[in-house]
This record gives sequence, C-alpha cells and structure tokens, in this order.
Amino acid sequence: MKPTYLVVLSGLLLFSSCGQDAASKEAEARVIASIQQTLGNTNTSFVNVVHTWYQSDLPNTVKLNPKTESIYRDHAAILQEVATQEPRLTANPILTPEQAEGIRTKYKQLADESAANVQELSVLAGGTTSMTETEQLTYVSNLASKQAHQLALVRYYTKKTAATIAQKEQEATTKRLMMQEFGHE
Repeated sequence: MKPTYLVVLSGLLLFSSCGQDAASKEAEARVIASIQQTLGNTNTSFVNVVHTWYQSDLPNTVKLNPKTESIYRDHAAILQEVATQEPRLTANPILTPEQAEGIRTKYKQLADESAANVQELSVLAGGTTSMTETEQLTYVSNLASKQAHQLALVRYYTKKTAATIAQKEQEATTKRLMMQEFGHE
C-alpha cells in the first residue's frame, strides 16, 4: 500500500506544481479556442492575456479552476455583445446623435468594467502575492461572480435599450398614422 500512496502523493504534488504543464496547456488551448470561436481571430491582445495567465507561477488548482475559464469566456461574450449590438442599436434613425452617443458611452463603460475584472485576474498572475492558495481560489471565484453579473448587465442593457428604441418607433408610427388619419400630413 505504501508504494501506491507515494505514487498518488507524487502525482498530486506534480499536479499542484507551478509553471505551465500539460494540464495548463490543455486549459489554455480550450480557453483560446472558446475566445476565438466567440470573437474570431481578431483579438490577439486578449489571447495574450490568457497566455500570460496559464504561463504564470500560480498553483494549478488556481490556474485550472473552472471559474477562471468562465471569467475569460464571459469577457469574450461581453466583447461580442458590444461589438454586435452597439452598432445595430446606435444606427437606428429614431435616435438623436446625443442618444446614440449615450448608448456608445454606456457600452464602452460596461466593456471597460469587464476588462477591469480580467485585469484583476492578470494582476494575481503577474506578481507575488501573500494570499494563500485557498484565498486565491476564493478571489477567483468572487471575480467570476462579478464577471457573470457583468455579462448579465450587458445583456440586460441591450434588451432594455432595444425595447426603448422599439417603443419610440411605435410612438412615432402611431403619431404619423394619426396625422394621416386626420389629414395633417
């Protein structure tokens, strides 16, 4: 039994070692593939951030935490949502230039807040920390929750803005039809 115990123990020590190993490379490849599927191959700076994370000296239990993947995936989804919805919504002729600029500004703010969450994760990977591994896992988990909330916020903002624009269009159509009905064209 002792030899089996030593093999299992050495395997655990190897798994929790620092630096990039096969498991880190596999996780990095999976995350990058997910990002590229969402954003295409255009966002190389974001891919470099992911690469830095998986190259870091953090313990594998922190690096390979599924919450880490969700942070990156959610950020990619936010970037995709902003890239597709912001131009579509702001191009609507019912909006004034000021309203369109307000939408652009809000989307930029939401994307910047998401990028700040990713940057917090990068800071953890980039420097020496006095946090224990458990504290690091908790930190990553909390950051993942913030990022999931940020994604929900971006999606809510898109739906709310689209509904407001649709309502303005309906009001304009109703007004135009009433003017036609009463002969005030």
